[in-house]
Amino acid sequence: MAVADSEGMRIAYSDRGKGEPVFLCLPGWCVHQTIFAPLAERLSAHHRVLAMDWRGHGESEASGRDVGSAEMLADALAVIQSSGAQTVIPIAQAHAGWVALDLRRRLDQRVPGMIFTSWNPIFTTGNPLAPRFLGAMQAVQDRAHWRETVELLLTMWVGDAPSDVTREIRQEAGTHGFEDWARGGREIAAVFAREGDPLQAMSKLSPSVPVLHVYAQPRMSEYLSRQESFARDHSWFSVHRLEAVSHFPTLEAPDETASLITEFIRRLNPHPA
Repeated sequence: MAVADSEGMRIAYSDRGKGEPVFLCLPGWCVHQTIFAPLAERLSAHHRVLAMDWRGHGESEASGRDVGSAEMLADALAVIQSSGAQTVIPIAQAHAGWVALDLRRRLDQRVPGMIFTSWNPIFTTGNPLAPRFLGAMQAVQDRAHWRETVELLLTMWVGDAPSDVTREIRQEAGTHGFEDWARGGREIAAVFAREGDPLQAMSKLSPSVPVLHVYAQPRMSEYLSRQESFARDHSWFSVHRLEAVSHFPTLEAPDETASLITEFIRRLNPHPA
């Protein structure tokens, strides 16, 4: 396991494969880089793949200070610098997507594309699931209700998943207590209030950057059709709904996810040197 220094914090990351551009796997709040292990194993046959743990998560050093979006961006930048990667394509789980957007804003053309897995809700207008999700982000900040809210989220995310996926996610999530879940809820709610939904935030990037969104949940057809409609109007965006059931496609469906990512990279760079 490699280590980067981020504001005096030891940030652990795995480093597999060779070449540029480099994939940088960013876990969501309260899960760890291990959710990317099956995907990284497949992608590293032809690409260099980094997968990191945020401070206070997994193998990284615990922080005695508050942690928010600024610290997560600092951690990601530290891993990029430590690794020597010149061109980076984030693979961001859920709301780590906001960090990926910040990386693009900070590094510009050094981030030539972005891949998001299960970034839900990716749009909020007319989406009946969005108020429930944002309500949950408030509830995890309440000491009286955070445990039951986390249980509801985990049941939704992995309730029908294969046993190995369920076991891994519950084990990782269980290492995080109220403070971590509350921070996650606070930061996610704040960025939605500040930037709008993810599709709105992506649309404001100038110049635009190629994006692939891969997900399995929710299964409702309108959720997919709305994204497909957005893709028809915005050529830089593409979406694929997997034949999977959990919130964690990199863990549950690594073969299909790797295939989609490989095709995305081929379109991004159709004539590699």
